[in-house]
Amino acid sequence: MDERERSEYFLKTLVAVPSVSGDEAAVVAAFDRLLREIGMRTEHRPCEGVPGAVNVEGRLGAARPKLCIAGHIDTVPFDGMTVDPLGEQRGNRYYGRGTSDMKGGIAAALAAVDKLTRRGVALNGELVIIGTAMEETLKCGGYQLAKDHRDADAVVCAEPTDCRVAVAATGSLPVRLDAYGSRGHSSVPGRGGNAILAAQRATEAVVNGLTETIDVPYVGKRDRAVNVGVIRGGIAQPVVPQHCTVWLDVRYFVGENAEKLMGRIRPICQHAVAQMPGVRVEPSLQRLDYEGNPYPQGSFGDFIHVERGMKAFATSPSEPVVQAFRRAVKATGGDDGIDMMRGWGDVEFIATDHGTPAIYFGPGSVAMAHTEDEYIDLDLYHQGVAVYERAIVDFLGTR
Repeated sequence: MDERERSEYFLKTLVAVPSVSGDEAAVVAAFDRLLREIGMRTEHRPCEGVPGAVNVEGRLGAARPKLCIAGHIDTVPFDGMTVDPLGEQRGNRYYGRGTSDMKGGIAAALAAVDKLTRRGVALNGELVIIGTAMEETLKCGGYQLAKDHRDADAVVCAEPTDCRVAVAATGSLPVRLDAYGSRGHSSVPGRGGNAILAAQRATEAVVNGLTETIDVPYVGKRDRAVNVGVIRGGIAQPVVPQHCTVWLDVRYFVGENAEKLMGRIRPICQHAVAQMPGVRVEPSLQRLDYEGNPYPQGSFGDFIHVERGMKAFATSPSEPVVQAFRRAVKATGGDDGIDMMRGWGDVEFIATDHGTPAIYFGPGSVAMAHTEDEYIDLDLYHQGVAVYERAIVDFLGTR
């Protein structure tokens, strides 16, 4: 097995283990074996509030500084995939669920540590690699990471960034619009009160009103993403619908929060249906799971997604962890410019709750996440391995 094959071994081993969010025992065991194989001491950390969910972590060293590299080892379901979800190679692409999001990223970190330990490199500080639980659903692994490692000097999340250093990430606002009308027979036109039409008009107004360009600290102008994810309404064609519900995902940036955005969404909805007789639209916050069911009030999922929320953050480019990764990217021939994570990831909790410097760096592409033919470019994967190898040594030092 040559060096390239050895590095790909970690990627292929993780992708070969099914790990749909919430059914993660097998991948926890596989990740534990890989950590021990590269010489790390392992520990399983239960996630408070979610029975059966655990983070699995490996450690090297026990001094300062302390660097954590985290990545979720669960995935979204396999439904609709047109490639082998457990891995297949076609040319320079490796396909499978989680290749980009984000087993590829955490595998690259494992491969980097493997190279360092086989070379006999003794790190000056402490390195912790954490496979987090249920990021795709309850987010409990990232929340637990923030509790367990609030003393870290920096945290890196291996989410897909195309091997660029991302110092910021969006928050996610789970918006629910309830449109109410008046039930009637469809053969009587002109009475108004059609909840589906009211929901359509209000939804379009929210999308248009919030689709805008924002100047984000450190990274410059970025466009807001607003996704209409689910719509439900009506009971039959001959019946004017009395109720319709639409769920949207609204991304937001540092300096914004749920209260401010809802303060904009409410009047947008009111104005959109002001000339429609017999209807009203009420915005609120609610998150659906991947089976289309809302997280119950008082549940851990509702706490994370609604009560606490999934927030935005940004880390200063002057932080040592940012500088270490930028130097490593440049040394390996990559683009060392500052970027922004398009989505959200586990390290938000520790960044916003404890002020820990946090960044994203991974070899996958977010454009491939959750797709039917998800893959990772193997050249980019190997670049990611090389960056992690250099950046770990740069940040922690050697003795």
